[in-house]
Amino acid sequence: MTEQTRRRSGAESSRKVLHLLLAFNERRHTLSAAELAAELGIPMSSVYRYLTVLRETGLVEDVGSGEYRLSPVFVRLARAARAADDTLERRARAVLQSLAVAGGETTLLIKRIGWSAVCVDRVDSPHPVRLQFDPGQPMTLHKGSAPRVLLASMPAADRRRYLASVPELTDRVREQFEADVETVARVGWVESFGEVDEGIWGASAVIRDQGEVVAALGIAGPLYRLQQADRARIVELVVAGAEEISAALADGSAEAPGTG
Repeated sequence: MTEQTRRRSGAESSRKVLHLLLAFNERRHTLSAAELAAELGIPMSSVYRYLTVLRETGLVEDVGSGEYRLSPVFVRLARAARAADDTLERRARAVLQSLAVAGGETTLLIKRIGWSAVCVDRVDSPHPVRLQFDPGQPMTLHKGSAPRVLLASMPAADRRRYLASVPELTDRVREQFEADVETVARVGWVESFGEVDEGIWGASAVIRDQGEVVAALGIAGPLYRLQQADRARIVELVVAGAEEISAALADGSAEAPGTG
């Protein structure tokens, strides 16, 4: 085995360990080795090997009966992440709230973390039927409006590597993604129709800090109650909201939007 092959193998194993951790969420807080194997699509032997490392480092706990959960270490890590990103979330919060009221649907603040899009904040729609989405839940970068605007903002080489890593994408689809990038980058927003969940429409716009894309502001709801005129109005609200957050981030001394 060459040195390059060993490095590639090591990177792939590290990526699977991280995906194993990301399989846990608020609703699926305790998982069996079999569930993790099915989630990741890897052999049980590999899952046990990764779990052994995570237990030794104190990141995962064995709760008996072949089930596992994240350790309290992640409470500290979550606090560190929130403290480090306080400016973005604080300045975006009022816009998320006002957009949920004006648009009538669930609003989301999404960041790109590596090769995943992750929801870092959410304000629910006032409707009883609404999008169910957990903050911290990772998403692929090629499905959904917020992930796609973040994908378009990536450096070209990184974007191509990501698209090449998705086995279900055909060459034609990858080429279409590349063709769409210029348009998305130019207008700064995009719509999605049922890409993540059937029957759900979404629209997202990029948030910039000093010209650099740092996140996406999104809104999503069931298509059956969103006619074309509704969607057009909401797109305008999303773009304006993203610009408001971007302006607040650019002015480090400004108050959070909506608080002044």
